Amino acid sequence: MREYVNRHRPTIFSLVGLVIPLLLLYLHGRSPRQTTVFEAALMNVTAPVQSAASRMFGGVEGLWSGYIALVDLRAENQQLEEDARVLTSQALRAKELGLENVRLRALLEFKRSRRDLRTVAAHVIAEDVSPFARVLRIQLDVGTADGIREGMPVLAAEGLVGRVRQVSGGVAQVMLTVDARSSVNVQVAGKGVTGNLQGTGDEEAYAAQLTYLHKAEELAEGDTIVTSGHDRVFPPGIEVGYIRSLEERQRGLYYELQVVPAVNFSDLEEVLVVVGVVGDGTEAVKDGGREAAEGGATP
Repeated sequence: MREYVNRHRPTIFSLVGLVIPLLLLYLHGRSPRQTTVFEAALMNVTAPVQSAASRMFGGVEGLWSGYIALVDLRAENQQLEEDARVLTSQALRAKELGLENVRLRALLEFKRSRRDLRTVAAHVIAEDVSPFARVLRIQLDVGTADGIREGMPVLAAEGLVGRVRQVSGGVAQVMLTVDARSSVNVQVAGKGVTGNLQGTGDEEAYAAQLTYLHKAEELAEGDTIVTSGHDRVFPPGIEVGYIRSLEERQRGLYYELQVVPAVNFSDLEEVLVVVGVVGDGTEAVKDGGREAAEGGATP
């Protein structure tokens, strides 16, 4: 018992110092009278204990209140962070849908502007990319089951993408116009200059070169290159690219100019595959088109 009292002496004295004054106040309240000298002395002695106890319990109460407030604040912050993540995700999704809407509208406008073409819409589902982040080939989610054949032209809203090189039941692989095996018969819009557009196969940049027979003084940087239709593979009037510069290189009888493709192959999402021409009952690809799709020369 003595050990217990000694071990808890501060606590016991604190409790006694609190209880006695409270008891005196209670008794004094039940029978109002003048405070005795003993009661006043006792209250003076226990006043420091009461003050210390009040500060201690007040501090504990403040600490507990602060802890509760901290827990509430942490929970509120976690909820705000979650709400921010949800809003960010929704904003990104809305932006993505907006961009998709713009692309589809552009593709629809292009389709309406070329009502002479029968097309099948397709999505890009895979890309072969060079070490320099340049797209080399793309794959589409359409195939023979959708009427797709090798050599068929592939278009985007901006212009010519390339042609179908390989096709299976539900997938088609597309060779781009910048592929070194690609050759398209083209003309400079409004200038009367015709020639062949050959891909460079450059893995660092999208580029092609225009090869033509006669030196043309009237050409200018930025002139539009369009398909001529002479190869009976690509419909005429489809934009292919723009003249990069007028630095001609002569190779024998031919001249060469560098061309920037009209299509940014890194951003392709949706395309149109030309399966035929309206009104003539023919498919878009002739025998020469299949030969070209296999890497042969274009007539």
